[in-house]
Amino acid sequence: MLERTTPAIELGEIIDHRPMAWVQIWVAVLCAAALFIDGYDIQVMALAVPSLAHTLGRPESSFGVALSAVVIGITFGAGVLGPLGDRFGRKTMMIAAMIVIAVATGGTALSTDVPEFVVWRLLTGAALGAGLPNCAALTSEYAPVARRSLVVGLMNIASPLGAFSAGFIAPPVLDAFGWRGAFVIGGAAPLVIAALVTMVVPESLKFMIVRRSTDPRIGLILRRIAPDVDPTAVQVTPPAHPPRSSPLKLIGAELRGRTLLLWALLTLNMFNLYVLVSWLPAMLQRSGWDMAAALRGAVLIQGGGIFGGVLMSLFLDRGATRGALLIGFCIATLCLLGFSVVPSGPGWVALLLLLGAGVSGCQLSLNALSAAYYPPAIKATGVSWALLIGGIGSTLGPIAGAAMIARGLSTPHILALLAIPALMSAATVGLMRREWQAH
Repeated sequence: MLERTTPAIELGEIIDHRPMAWVQIWVAVLCAAALFIDGYDIQVMALAVPSLAHTLGRPESSFGVALSAVVIGITFGAGVLGPLGDRFGRKTMMIAAMIVIAVATGGTALSTDVPEFVVWRLLTGAALGAGLPNCAALTSEYAPVARRSLVVGLMNIASPLGAFSAGFIAPPVLDAFGWRGAFVIGGAAPLVIAALVTMVVPESLKFMIVRRSTDPRIGLILRRIAPDVDPTAVQVTPPAHPPRSSPLKLIGAELRGRTLLLWALLTLNMFNLYVLVSWLPAMLQRSGWDMAAALRGAVLIQGGGIFGGVLMSLFLDRGATRGALLIGFCIATLCLLGFSVVPSGPGWVALLLLLGAGVSGCQLSLNALSAAYYPPAIKATGVSWALLIGGIGSTLGPIAGAAMIARGLSTPHILALLAIPALMSAATVGLMRREWQAH
């Protein structure tokens, strides 16, 4: 390594105290594009189920496990594969994830029976889980601290936007090319993103300085961000690592109450969310909507969720967590019951938007809240286990939806049953203590 000619300077000082250069903006834009594609790929399977069932001559309910497979894969990918970004690099893992998503989604397009769908959707989910945390890390590490929350927040909204857009992309594609065409688009787009990331996005400077301090790319990247800084003077001070915390502390006497409450809310709400994400297209068609209208209507919960999540985050920032979540879950409960009394049509469109604001908005808020629920020494463990436990609800939701459809329950009846978990969530919020959010 070259001898230093200037005093050492922290990388954070360079990133945080300068306007965002074009290279940093491209990092945020392409990471958001990757999440947009991820949102599309998660949603497209549910949108394709009615067409799949008709083409393959299988009942819609037989695809329940295939719909759950992507969630199981995401849980595995985030927990096992995502951390590999700390070893091989954020950009490397992001490109690898995009390529695997392209291959797995292409494999889904060539599938001919349910077991094949399950395998390819598991692989798709694993790649999604591996890519999402590395997109977040790369964006965060290139964003100035004053704008980091905004930049990362806008990036995260790209995923529900992708799912929302799928409802408008899928109908003409299904009409023109059938269900396989919808997956071909989902497989081609990640390859484009991978190529753009390869050409435009740099590897994380923080990663390279810590792991590969002699890498010549460090100087090239720094010249695009801070041309006046000597690359040999830049350093990253590693954070202090507290002793590893056992997950058992989460259910110890001090933290048991907040942990069980958070886990209950996440499980109940993820259950409802993934029944809706997975089966609304089929349920709306069963209620007399044509395919195109059903596909567009099904993603209205994503549009409502974006609005609800942003609105609820304003209340969370002001410390009104309990009130915001209580209102969100009560709105969800009333909307789910409303489908039994409001005639199908424009009234259902309004209910779907409000339902999304309640269910999806509460989920976005719970994700943010889980990081504020635990003291620093146990925070990372608490967030990881919150995601894991919430995954139970998101895995069971599509399977339970398939079972209800197989029993012949009507759409209003199924949605009314989902009001039970929503009402239980509202009651659980009433047990939340204000001091639990003080960390």
